[in-house]
Amino acid sequence: MDNNRSKQPESATLLRAERWLALDCRTPGDFLCNVSDAAVHEIARRTGPLPLATPVAMLAFLVASPQLLPYWAPVGVLFLLLLGSALTRMRIGRRMIDATGSRALELAHDYRASVDLAGFSWGALVGVLLLVHGIDRLTELALVATLGLIAGAFTSLTLERSLWLRFSAALWLPLLVVSAYMAWRDGDAGWLLLIVESLLAGFATLQGLRMVREYIGGLVTQARLEDAVSKIADQRSELSAHRARLDELVARTHQLSYYDQLTGIGSRHHFHERLHNSIVRHRDDRQRFAVLYLDLDGFKDINDTFGHEAGDTLLKAVARRVGALLRSSDFAARLGSDEIALLVHDVDDDNDIAQIAQRCRAAIQTPVRLGARSVSPRVSIGVALYPDDGDNALGLLKAAESAMNAAKHTTKSHFARYAPEMSRAAEQRLTIEQELRQALDRGQFELYYQPQFDIVGGGCCGVEALVRWNHPERGLIPPLEFIPIAEKAGLIDALGEWVLTTACRQAVAWFDAGVPEMSVAVNISPIQLLDPELPSTVNAILAATGLRPALLELEITESAIQTHPDARATLAQLHDLGVSIALDDFGTGYSTLASLRELPTDRVKIDRSFVADILSNEQDSALLGTIIEMVHVLGSSVVAEGVEQRAQAERLRRLGCDCAQGYHFSRPVTAAEIIPIACARAAGTPQVEIRLQPAFASKDESVA
Repeated sequence: MDNNRSKQPESATLLRAERWLALDCRTPGDFLCNVSDAAVHEIARRTGPLPLATPVAMLAFLVASPQLLPYWAPVGVLFLLLLGSALTRMRIGRRMIDATGSRALELAHDYRASVDLAGFSWGALVGVLLLVHGIDRLTELALVATLGLIAGAFTSLTLERSLWLRFSAALWLPLLVVSAYMAWRDGDAGWLLLIVESLLAGFATLQGLRMVREYIGGLVTQARLEDAVSKIADQRSELSAHRARLDELVARTHQLSYYDQLTGIGSRHHFHERLHNSIVRHRDDRQRFAVLYLDLDGFKDINDTFGHEAGDTLLKAVARRVGALLRSSDFAARLGSDEIALLVHDVDDDNDIAQIAQRCRAAIQTPVRLGARSVSPRVSIGVALYPDDGDNALGLLKAAESAMNAAKHTTKSHFARYAPEMSRAAEQRLTIEQELRQALDRGQFELYYQPQFDIVGGGCCGVEALVRWNHPERGLIPPLEFIPIAEKAGLIDALGEWVLTTACRQAVAWFDAGVPEMSVAVNISPIQLLDPELPSTVNAILAATGLRPALLELEITESAIQTHPDARATLAQLHDLGVSIALDDFGTGYSTLASLRELPTDRVKIDRSFVADILSNEQDSALLGTIIEMVHVLGSSVVAEGVEQRAQAERLRRLGCDCAQGYHFSRPVTAAEIIPIACARAAGTPQVEIRLQPAFASKDESVA
């Protein structure tokens, strides 16, 4: 029970302090400082001038006792000892306030010695009086002794309870010695004095102990308070540390949430917030502002070619350039991998937007140094205006993105202002992408084959496999409408593997049915060329279907090699398998004679744009003849695409072209229709003109 009671003040103090901190955690420093100052002041007060009470009491007694003047020498010495002891305790008390460790122990030892000296000095004074006056002034002697005990109790009490007992022992020791001496000297009267002195000593001791207990209780409470304050201070320190970490975490979270860590411009979340605030601010005045959606063309190719560090360098450069164009009221943010959005205020008309977009394009397309090479970034920009194109943040951003997609696919300037039909086109592309993901599993794709003919000998020398999507609602869909979407959606690898497997299996089936062996050409997407596993995939398909590698021809565009230099290694591995490599669409913007010499090509396919004008433009005809001759010199054969007239075929034959394909010879047909065409041409049967079906009336035959 006593232990529980002793713990209650400390627990109550801590509880009050903790509740106080919980009520108002903003000013705990003031509270703790006040408590600490009060504790220090109390210690200083109790160890300050109070020790002077003992010599002051002695001095007052001496002044009131002129009969002691004859004994001034011993009395003066005792007074000086008492005064010196008091001053020593004052000095030690001040030092003990800040002392710790061994130094505090040394000071405590000195303090005890000073207390002993004070008690002995007072007791010696009473002993002198006793020897001088004997028992005649017993009451006065008792009063002096009691006064000394009380003065000592006030001046020597500290947290160590034994100090007052030491003072009492030091005081009564000379008294008891003198009393014992007088009892031996004076007989019965002396023993009476000894008994009285002992009783007085006991009484004074009990009174002093009561004072000690009360005073010690106060000091213990003070110590507990100081301990509580110390614990609260520790908790406050921990709380401050937690708060600092929390503030740092909040700042870091804000940085991560509101700013892109790579480029330093705003984040998607921050852009949505700024855009929403702009809409709210201009909802009443309907002031126009613009949202520009920027997408870096070919950024994935740069990552695949130069590495992601180069891509990061490019993004930083683009963000820095775009940021330099903006005013303080405008805002830029990175929305995705290579997508940046701009919020531009104070836009008057479409001309302002066109000028801003032009400045952005000019700044972005400035060459960027990526290691040892210099790259000129290309960008597509879509623009949406508030309130013309939307009245909410999500709608405006979608409109700008739709305009960007339209700029990327339908305009030469790679810049477009939003129009409602763009959203419909975007929704259509999204629908096609979703349906594409299901079409392969549902078997909705099928291959058509366009024959290739030897325009010199007249035989069918090969076929080109062309994929069609047999949509359950829209019918046959040509590849131009879904191949780009499949490439962007990451579906081209699976679709390309299906086309390759189906074409190889069909070729083996033809040959088993008696069709003369001929090459089967399959188009390879630039995305497929970036797959390092493509040679292994092709080899596995050849092994699974049983087709000889020499009968498989893989068509690649020169632009794919120019855009993806790493694809050259993949192309070399494919050629090492024994398959033929055809360079497709030769004669377009990427064509270089260096490619004919450096790439492992077995055949060059002349683009239909060259063939279309060879009858009306003699320069085109002469240039085509030169190309054919150079290709032959390099050891490759030539196939002309898009031959639609007999005169074109005749001109190509005279120019030395090896093979041709086009609607003059045959439209793309099913696998079953290939058999009579191939067998008839192999037997020398005259070619019969085949009319175009409406589903394939287009002159542009795109490949898968």
